[in-house]
Amino acid sequence: MTTLSDTNTDTDTDRIARLEGAYGHLATKADVAQLEARMAQRMGEMETRLTWRLIGAVGAMIAAMALIERFL
Repeated sequence: MTTLSDTNTDTDTDRIARLEGAYGHLATKADVAQLEARMAQRMGEMETRLTWRLIGAVGAMIAAMALIERFL
């Protein structure tokens, strides 16, 4: 009776090399950490931009209300 290990002539190195080649499209832990750092930076930048836009919109509304009250 032949077993699976008897018919397999690949060495461990060959098997590992084949696995590493098959998973080249996957991210490593370092890739994920780098992506998280970039996303955190971009989220901070976006938060700053949105805050300034909100301040500008509120300021414009206050100015518009003051003009309406003054001239009406």
